[in-house]
Amino acid sequence: MDKKDCFGSIREVNVNQSHTMTLSKPECRNCEEIRDCLRTSKQLEEEERERDDLRKQNMIAQMIDHSHVFSNELGSCLLEFLSRIYSSPLGTVLLKNLLLFYEIPQGALSYTLTIPFSETIMNLIQGEKSETRDSLNPSVTQHREGLKEGFALRIFLLQKSFPNLPKANMGLIAYEVARAFASDELGIKQILQGLSDSETNLFKRMDVETRMKWLIGKWGFLDEFEALKREMAVEK
Repeated sequence: MDKKDCFGSIREVNVNQSHTMTLSKPECRNCEEIRDCLRTSKQLEEEERERDDLRKQNMIAQMIDHSHVFSNELGSCLLEFLSRIYSSPLGTVLLKNLLLFYEIPQGALSYTLTIPFSETIMNLIQGEKSETRDSLNPSVTQHREGLKEGFALRIFLLQKSFPNLPKANMGLIAYEVARAFASDELGIKQILQGLSDSETNLFKRMDVETRMKWLIGKWGFLDEFEALKREMAVEK
């Protein structure tokens, strides 16, 4: 028997941390293929997660390789930050951004910044090879179409660090990244692609500062941000 046109379109979505909801069509209730359909959907979603995880690992490796950080301490903070932010609820949205970090020595009178554009980076900027995916899953197709709207190379100059204070260092990195996404049109558009309807309405009503703090919390770095604020207050 031929598969229905909607086969594989049933999805399970997370409502919160402890509950899931199955999205289906009214005609699914009496469909004899519903179990196979749901099983196929889960398999496709798992394959998609594995591909996204591989892409995230590759992106993180490229960012570390092409960033220029002097201290091992700040480098380890950067690696942990990238690993955590790409595992956050908005991690997939960030795949259309190449984040590069350059540490500027304190007290330097001048500093020439040369940004290496390798073949790998150029391939990322020009657009990765499209991955095949079952076209019968409309949510994935819609999501990938949204991510094609723009790719951003974002460069962060780190002029300050906090020795022996990894939380404050990660708070600083989170603050700078959140500021970049909350203050430009492309960054806002990319963030909105990963939000629910209620979150979208809330985000659009926020000013830049509120958006920055909201993003830092969404990424899971509020404790680190508080550590940064404490250290900045001490220096004043």
